[in-house]
Amino acid sequence: MYLYWRIQQDLNTLGEVIRFHDPSLIRSLRIWVGKKSGVLAMAEDRFPVGPCESSLN
Repeated sequence: MYLYWRIQQDLNTLGEVIRFHDPSLIRSLRIWVGKKSGVLAMAEDRFPVGPCESSLN
């Protein structure tokens, strides 16, 4: 899921929007982002909501 998130972030910097149409991919990405929200906040140079105990991988 990190790969999909990273591609989405790179496209955002270029001003492009990516749309995922596969429901299982969308669900999996939402679950992954929920689990990794603290780490993703740190990657975006924002303060994490709670303690960060995991990595992006």
